[in-house]
Amino acid sequence: MQRALLIDEIIRHIFHFSAEEGLATLNALARCCRTWEDPALDYLWTRLSSIAPLLKLIPGVELVNRMYVFQATDPTPDLTRFHFYASRVKHISHQRKVHVHPLILSILRGRLLPSTHPTVMLPSLRSVKLSTSNCDEIHACLSISGALSKLDIDLGFKTRTSNEHIVQYLQDVVKTASGLQHLSVRGSLTGPLMGLVSSMCNIHTLSLRLGPSLTTDALLAISSFSNLSELEIHVGHIAGDDLSAAFAENNTPLFPSLTQLHIRAHTPLLAIILDKIPIDALNALHIEAEETVGVPVAWGPVLRNISTRASNSLRDLTIEHHIEIDEMELDVSSAYTIGPSLGPVKTNTQIPFSDLQTLGSLRHLSKFVLDTTLPPAISDENLTTLIKGWPKLQYLDIGSASPVSQAKSLTFRSLCTLAIRTPKLISLVVAPELKGCDPTTIPVDTPSQHTLTRLTFACAPPSDSVKLAQYLHRLFPMLIEVDGLPEHEEGWSEVRNVMRLSPELLS
Repeated sequence: MQRALLIDEIIRHIFHFSAEEGLATLNALARCCRTWEDPALDYLWTRLSSIAPLLKLIPGVELVNRMYVFQATDPTPDLTRFHFYASRVKHISHQRKVHVHPLILSILRGRLLPSTHPTVMLPSLRSVKLSTSNCDEIHACLSISGALSKLDIDLGFKTRTSNEHIVQYLQDVVKTASGLQHLSVRGSLTGPLMGLVSSMCNIHTLSLRLGPSLTTDALLAISSFSNLSELEIHVGHIAGDDLSAAFAENNTPLFPSLTQLHIRAHTPLLAIILDKIPIDALNALHIEAEETVGVPVAWGPVLRNISTRASNSLRDLTIEHHIEIDEMELDVSSAYTIGPSLGPVKTNTQIPFSDLQTLGSLRHLSKFVLDTTLPPAISDENLTTLIKGWPKLQYLDIGSASPVSQAKSLTFRSLCTLAIRTPKLISLVVAPELKGCDPTTIPVDTPSQHTLTRLTFACAPPSDSVKLAQYLHRLFPMLIEVDGLPEHEEGWSEVRNVMRLSPELLS
């Protein structure tokens, strides 16, 4: 055998890729020689999708009528084999319910630490994913470790009679896992659970999708976490006045380390929270604007706060706003205003371009996604104004097709603007009017853009596939993928065929 294959670092690097071929390969490698046994077993046991493999390591435990029970006569079985493998588990995801007799948990606890301390059965465990539908006390106990750094809990939103074991589990996590950095919680939280989450002030990444159970006080506590760099929250139920009052009474810095924010809320609340973000701190922002009864949509304050608070830092911006068309009264007049909107406007409106253009100050923006049911009315000239301050733009998605007719819309000439103004653009999603597209309309001095490789049209293709292919090849000669809406797949397939199979037509 080559000596290099006896070096632990090298063989573990090889086994890392062997793990992608399945557990059978690692199982065979573990049996080859003693030098390979430990690294192969480490990869074999590093990830578990349930606690069943661990239960099978306990002498006397058998599966009877879909429940693991202890049937040995000796009440103190030898757990050496259990610990030999359990110490290798680093990631566990409780994907299915495993029914276990309570005696098995008592046996494990009796051989470990006293009951006054959290029971650590998997000392190397780093990440846990569990849900209350698949979790009981033994699942929680097999999810505790001092090395735990990532925790994902799904509580669900249905009313439950008891979640005491989850409360106890989180209390044990707070006591044991001092290095916990990433926490994700979905579902309704009771007061004790919300209090425990609010106390985890050393968290770096936090995702809370809690519905109405997220209180104003809890949000205020979270906003003061000194190490929090990534945050996802759904806060559409919180009243703007209540949050403003809570922020006004607070004397500590808010969101001091926040660099990434994903937030779902109504626009007045968005404006309040964004106004508290430290200047030039945010790198990534994902907004999901909600429709809330009695709360009008006001985009102006939101977009102005983005441009003033993150003009020198924001690189990734996504704006979503979806509404039910069948239930709304459309108001497109606000999309054509000349000056900035002064305050709240009628609900179910488009984003006025006068507000949208304030984002032109985001000089380091590399990704911009605008995903709205009612896309803003943007002309070719508007697009030029918007992107002229984005020289680093690499990904642009403004491809929502409008369900209503608009006085202003993009045309195929906007592609020339993009070729000139976005020299680093790699991916583009757009919905221009392509009728009349002709390569002879491209000004002679228009440079070709050599970085765009993927282009998606959220519109119907023109009747002349050859002219569109020639137009695209002239502006974007490095294009690899050209796609469109599924309902127009046949037309876009013709365009692709011209670009791939008939290069002589492109010259």
